[in-house]
Amino acid sequence: MSIFKEADETNNGVYLFNRSSVAGVMLTQEQYESVNEEIEKLNVEIEVLYDQIDELVVKERIADTNVKTYSVEETTGVNLDDIEFDENDGWE
Repeated sequence: MSIFKEADETNNGVYLFNRSSVAGVMLTQEQYESVNEEIEKLNVEIEVLYDQIDELVVKERIADTNVKTYSVEETTGVNLDDIEFDENDGWE
């Protein structure tokens, strides 16, 4: 309990050593929960940044007018004019 008291009084984690190597860090429950809340906030902010990057990539690709496109027939060998529409094909 003295380790938790020290962590609380110093408002820091207390490092535990095993033969001069850090074996762990002790935090109070409040400190631990605070760290987890900050991590969650950062994860949300990172996700927002990834979304913004994706949007910029999409906008850049849409703006690129020097793109070669291919028809369905060129890519699949199927001419869509040769396909008959079947209303009872099971798809809704």
